[in-house]
Amino acid sequence: MLIHAMNIAEMTLGIILLFFAVILWSMFRKFTSALLALTALFVYASVIIDLLDYYSILSLETMCVYRGAPLLKYIPAFFVLLSFIVTFIVFFKEEKKHREDA
Repeated sequence: MLIHAMNIAEMTLGIILLFFAVILWSMFRKFTSALLALTALFVYASVIIDLLDYYSILSLETMCVYRGAPLLKYIPAFFVLLSFIVTFIVFFKEEKKHREDA
């Protein structure tokens, strides 16, 4: 029962993150807000993949196996981390440019 509540909470937080990222993008029109929305989509996709594995709809251990390592198990987390890192790098570059212009 606890796993269901945690999955629902994760999905809700992912939707809230996506909502706020879209609001930020519409207010400021910065590329980092769009990247934050992409990060939220990756988080949501990771939760969906975990749910599909939990309910045995798909098996993360047997799908997309490369040299014995199940890639589908690790790729969503990798994309979430990568998109956060890219978001921070682009954010710092935008802020540096904004400070130089001012």
